[in-house]
Amino acid sequence: MIPARVDSLAAGTPADAVTIDEAVQLFYARLRSANWTVQPEDEARALCFCLLIRRLDPTVHPRTVAAILQGAKGHAFDATTLVNVLASLGFRYLHVMIDPAALDRRVMPALVDPFGASPKVLYIEDDHLFLFEGRSGHHVPARGQLDPGDIFVFSRLIEEDQPTSRRMRAATGRTWFFALMWRFAPQIRVMLVIAMGLNLLSLAVPILILAVHALVVSTGNAGALGYLCLGAGLVIGVEFLLRRLRSSFATWMTARLDYLVGCASFEKLLNLPAATLEGAELSAQIARIKSFEAVRDFLTGPLMASAMELPMAALSLLLLYYLGGMLVLPVFGVMVALCVVIWVAQRQTAIAMRIAANESSLMQQFTLESFAKLESIRADGLGPRWLQRYRELSGREQMAMMRLGNIGIVAELVAHGLVGISTFLVLYTGAHLIWAGSIGTGVLIAAVTLQLRALAPLHATVGMVARLEQLRNAIAQIDELMGLDEEETAERRSIATFKLSGHLQFSGVALRYDSKAPLVFSGFSLDVAEGEVIGIFGPNGSGKSSLLKMPLGLVVPQLGGVRLGGFDIRQLNPADLREQISYVPQHVDLFSGTVAENLRICLPIARDSEIEQALDEAGALETVRQLPEGLQTVLDPARIAAVQPLLRDRIGLARALLRPAGLMLIDERPSAMLLAGLDEDLRRILARRRGERTILFVTHRTDFLRLADRVVALTGDGGAHVGPLDKIMSVL
Repeated sequence: MIPARVDSLAAGTPADAVTIDEAVQLFYARLRSANWTVQPEDEARALCFCLLIRRLDPTVHPRTVAAILQGAKGHAFDATTLVNVLASLGFRYLHVMIDPAALDRRVMPALVDPFGASPKVLYIEDDHLFLFEGRSGHHVPARGQLDPGDIFVFSRLIEEDQPTSRRMRAATGRTWFFALMWRFAPQIRVMLVIAMGLNLLSLAVPILILAVHALVVSTGNAGALGYLCLGAGLVIGVEFLLRRLRSSFATWMTARLDYLVGCASFEKLLNLPAATLEGAELSAQIARIKSFEAVRDFLTGPLMASAMELPMAALSLLLLYYLGGMLVLPVFGVMVALCVVIWVAQRQTAIAMRIAANESSLMQQFTLESFAKLESIRADGLGPRWLQRYRELSGREQMAMMRLGNIGIVAELVAHGLVGISTFLVLYTGAHLIWAGSIGTGVLIAAVTLQLRALAPLHATVGMVARLEQLRNAIAQIDELMGLDEEETAERRSIATFKLSGHLQFSGVALRYDSKAPLVFSGFSLDVAEGEVIGIFGPNGSGKSSLLKMPLGLVVPQLGGVRLGGFDIRQLNPADLREQISYVPQHVDLFSGTVAENLRICLPIARDSEIEQALDEAGALETVRQLPEGLQTVLDPARIAAVQPLLRDRIGLARALLRPAGLMLIDERPSAMLLAGLDEDLRRILARRRGERTILFVTHRTDFLRLADRVVALTGDGGAHVGPLDKIMSVL
């Protein structure tokens, strides 16, 4: 590879080629208008970041970048933040310390962060090398020697080429967690080398015992004792340093793994189909994210140390055989017995742990049900019966936990007995060998120490069989989660090549919530023209909310299909699809953050003026202006829900209005909110947006249904009627 030099590339560049990149300036201004706060000293780097984005991925949408920058809010836009944002956009980086003139053109664009100067971007344009000055925003031909500094080069991170991707795991046969651990192979090798060093140092103890007995005790000469003490101190010091180094490696690797597994698990949960998540309990979702705790305990606890010390057992046996010959036989026999104890205890623990988990799950379900229905339990006088159920379930749970604990206690008692037997046999055999003159007293003392060292890892493992089973279950749970099919498979960060219209079609849709449940509706078909307003009503459980969620892909029908803008929604990327639909759920969720941030959830690049316009149309602008800091007031979701529920619902409406979508879905609003004034807001929105957006809304009020062009009446027994309100009412 011959590096492309600055001098040779710039030779044919005109001297006066100095330009200002208006596209970068506009991109930067668009992000700034979305409340991206950049300190004056960071503006040069922010402009360089915008140019890098435009060069690395010209199709990236500003809203994607703005959404990521919202997560980095409050941090100085330094080199670390820039790298993290680009990593979130799917780019890896390489930090190099070389002369910028020696960079190969194939790795450009590159961020040059000179020491004591403003950042710059080095890039190729029409086979010429240019330098983008972040401070001035100018593009100048790169000539001569460039200032030295940190250089960052970026490349697209291809998910399918990662060791943890499904394709690579299928090729290598590794599980997800093992593939992730493979990234830490260099660190694991270093830890194994350190463990080997510690194992060798541990052999110094019996060797020192032999030396003291041979050079001091037997001869009566204390002159060598000082040198032996010095050697012992040196061994202790080196062992301390090695153990500290091993702990540092283990702590770093644990923290890194914890971060990677936690982020990957959370991202996986976000990308799973809605039906997969709705069928699982909240406790199960939390348990999936917290699965790594058992792995963390293994890496930082005594179990990891015992695993690293297993080679010590073989070394101790070899040295024991070298010193005492026949003394190794009882130790080897006890080691085999300990392995059998571990195997039996592991099998029994696995069964007992599954039983205990089932009992704990039943107890947890009962507790949640009790708190949810506490008022009904009191009103119906079910307290004594509920207390009896609690005693039964609690007793079953505690008995299962006791049986699980007893397995470990019995296994540990057996292990203690085996170690005692081993010590007795070594002493017994050693005494006979001493009487026979085969070994000396010092060898027997060293042999006892060696046999304890050889048995220590297996002895410790017996007491941690339950943790081993928890570790195995945690890894299996992580692998199971990461092996689930995601909802999203297409590229998410590029600009949509088309904008969907509001033309919505349901074709022969059939839906049931469970395989054993009756059909909610069957053969439902509806063709909604662009700009049409459709009202939906029906009894509870008739599928009104499910019908609204179908265009979003949140509810998948068993039969039939849904088309939006002429496209089958199954052919579209779910994220791109939902970005083109405005949706007001039945229960509006607010997040801890400012009013503006809660609105920008649906449109990260929204300007403050656009947010105010949406709030005004939803009837919430005056209320927001009365808040202490207006749009920048930090909301407390729990307090808003209790004190100002009307504001919460109006913010939900404003979110839907803020998103420039051709289809708007409004689920049924609570009667209390409608009576408090939300009904006038809905009337105003329906009147103003009629013809501009296709609107589907759910309501039980006849006065709202009269605002619709057509009405859908769901009967709850699988049927549906579509038509003008008067005609539908005459049929029903």
